[in-house]
Amino acid sequence: MCWIVRVYALISDHAGRYLVLEEYFQGSWITKFPGGGVEPCEGLTEALQRELKEELGTSAASYQLFYVNDFYQRSYYHENARLLSVYYTVDLADVPQALGPRTKLRWLLPDFMALTFPVDRRVRRLLMERSRGVHPQTVPSSAGPSGYLPRLADDLKQHE
Repeated sequence: MCWIVRVYALISDHAGRYLVLEEYFQGSWITKFPGGGVEPCEGLTEALQRELKEELGTSAASYQLFYVNDFYQRSYYHENARLLSVYYTVDLADVPQALGPRTKLRWLLPDFMALTFPVDRRVRRLLMERSRGVHPQTVPSSAGPSGYLPRLADDLKQHE
């Protein structure tokens, strides 16, 4: 079984809404956070910047690691692959735009997101907890990030 590594951007506005994409992909509509696959010989933040340019026509002015899935997740589209999904909170350099006729941008509160992918739905729950004042350090590891996250962030930076 091979690994597929994906990076995603968590982009919020002043009202606590997050940007999600509705995208027509392989014959149906999916709803997801902006982002996508890391290409061979590409670092995580390089992939993040490339995906933002491809999907939103802009780049990240700043970003910070938010979450890495710590559970087994089979790829949604590849039967013999498992996912490692990396999420960053992002401040954009410019106003995002939907690029392409089969993409729609939506600003939604986490409570109202109907996300397609399981790891996105886990992150949605973390965003809901965050908006209610639950800090990641107090969330049990079975529900999301735990004390390993700062160490993991340092490890990821060293390997970029």
